[in-house]
Amino acid sequence: MNDNDLRSIFTQQRQCDHEHAPAWRPELLNRPLKPRHHSLRWLPVSLATACVIAMALFFADSPKHDAKLSELPPLLDLPPGELFASLEPSFTAFDAPSDFLLPPHLNLHIP
Repeated sequence: MNDNDLRSIFTQQRQCDHEHAPAWRPELLNRPLKPRHHSLRWLPVSLATACVIAMALFFADSPKHDAKLSELPPLLDLPPGELFASLEPSFTAFDAPSDFLLPPHLNLHIP
């Protein structure tokens, strides 16, 4: 390809662009712009909603109740025993269904 071929290709492309270009409408440029009030329209609604939420949180706050020492649950009333005896076994603890087949000295259970 030489320069003449490129010029003819570009000329053909420009002609095709002129044929398929949309029509020019200068009245769209000369009319006044419409003011946009999209964000200002929701401003009063959002402020009212924020005020209602703030007032609800302020008035819904429960009154503070000071706990007295006599109302606290007993801490050391249980009889002495194993430290974690009342807890369920961990969900990671696994006992294979075939453990009963092994001799007792091979079944190790760590408490």
